[in-house]
Amino acid sequence: MDPDVLQEVNRLCVIGRVVSNTTHDVNNALQVISGSAELLALRREIGPAEQRRIGAITTQTGRAATILDRLVAYARADTAERQVQDLGGLVDLALALRDFSLHRARIAVTFDRVNVTPPCRAALSRPRILQVLLNVTLNAEAALKNRSDGTIQIALTRSGDEWIVLFADNGPGMSAEQRARVSDPEPPPLTPGLSGIGLWVSRRIVEQHGGRLDLAPGQSSGTVVTLALPCA
Repeated sequence: MDPDVLQEVNRLCVIGRVVSNTTHDVNNALQVISGSAELLALRREIGPAEQRRIGAITTQTGRAATILDRLVAYARADTAERQVQDLGGLVDLALALRDFSLHRARIAVTFDRVNVTPPCRAALSRPRILQVLLNVTLNAEAALKNRSDGTIQIALTRSGDEWIVLFADNGPGMSAEQRARVSDPEPPPLTPGLSGIGLWVSRRIVEQHGGRLDLAPGQSSGTVVTLALPCA
């Protein structure tokens, strides 16, 4: 493997190891801020305008704590152990982790559960399938870069004994050669930024779970990624 790629992989591993401790420290600080704000709110001399500001502080510190919890859940050490999980909940988590970037890029995202009632149970490795969902989302984001009308439509439905998750974007689409490369036995050429490997890795993870990941062109433009996993 290219030395630059190994360096990048090592950097990402180190980040994953330090995130948990750093997040713990930041969470402690957020709790102090939130607690202080709640104490201030109890003081009678605080006026309505100040109360609103204190309320905003409490709301935003809670939001920051939630974001950090989600980050730690993803950065936590991987495990191949499979447990029954709600697949729809994992899609929600993947979108929550990308929420800021999606809004900043003005990409409209819809997620519909079609004729299914949560929880959508599947036996899977939570961090591995979350990695797949993030890879697919990131791939769609990259395809919609610099577009003002970018959309990602996600649908979760059931077909027989499988859960089907469809990701459809309205980007420029992928060539037949690019789609075929995801199925190659050998990984695509690696770059220092590790681009181009996400969908290839995702397909292998899904196949290890007894499922499949397929790519197809959209009806008018873009790419449709189909993720199928066995129902629990």
